[in-house]
Amino acid sequence: MTRDWHFPPLALPPLEAEAQRFVLLDGAQCDQPSQVLRALPWTPLRLFDGLLADGSEDASVFLARLPRDMHIDRFLQRAAAQARSPGLLSLIDTTLTAEALQQRLQRRLDASYPNGKEFLARFFDARVLPWWVQVLDEPQCRAFLALGERWWYLRHDLQWAHLDLHDTAQDPHEPPWVLEAPQRRALIDASYPYTLIDHFQLTDPELLARLPRARWYTFFRRVVATAAAAGIEDSRRVVMVATWALLAGTDLGEDPAWQQRLQDFASGRRSAADIGDEVWPLEESWD
Repeated sequence: MTRDWHFPPLALPPLEAEAQRFVLLDGAQCDQPSQVLRALPWTPLRLFDGLLADGSEDASVFLARLPRDMHIDRFLQRAAAQARSPGLLSLIDTTLTAEALQQRLQRRLDASYPNGKEFLARFFDARVLPWWVQVLDEPQCRAFLALGERWWYLRHDLQWAHLDLHDTAQDPHEPPWVLEAPQRRALIDASYPYTLIDHFQLTDPELLARLPRARWYTFFRRVVATAAAAGIEDSRRVVMVATWALLAGTDLGEDPAWQQRLQDFASGRRSAADIGDEVWPLEESWD
């Protein structure tokens, strides 16, 4: 896979005497997690085991302690060479031991909706992490962040950011998380642009490459909002709107002609083919 991005330099503050630094690695976003972790002196722990029976893929989530004197940028570039997505890792500074941190993170995986439906809290995906924290209410957020000192992650614009953690001797969280309907909706809305990004990476990477990667998330979030404003929420139709936006290279929501086309598309007055033929007519050639 061609890499069109890299981790920017990360200036980490020195660790306090009792603190340790850990990497949280999502194997599902990594070609070969073992290649990233093999240079570390300690055996990684797993939040859960995602190794396929035939050994061809390992979607486990790993927690690994980093040496205090590690050259972090070299480690990050080695990780980027194996990355399928910039969300493959985050870094946690904490005074907790490896086992204690592993247990706290594992306790934060279980989540459910008020109707009892269970799901996995995917905070180990650094793309999801900031949005997960954002949808939690204040007591939930404080409980979630009771993990140490700082949690570093790469934002959707490929810049580093961090969460300030709370260092508590006792874990205040009682699993599972229970998300109310507005929280669920907000989490789905925040995560959906990544579904569209994954779709175009698989189906039309050349079209997606028209945009700088640092703009992908905000572009697709705007596409979803533009489609919703026209009454388009079906996933296949949203993909069509995203395709038009990429081809046009403009914000369709700011163009009155496109606003009308999208309303016609939503109502069924015009088909995708009708709109495509109008905007990008085929020119016959006798050459």
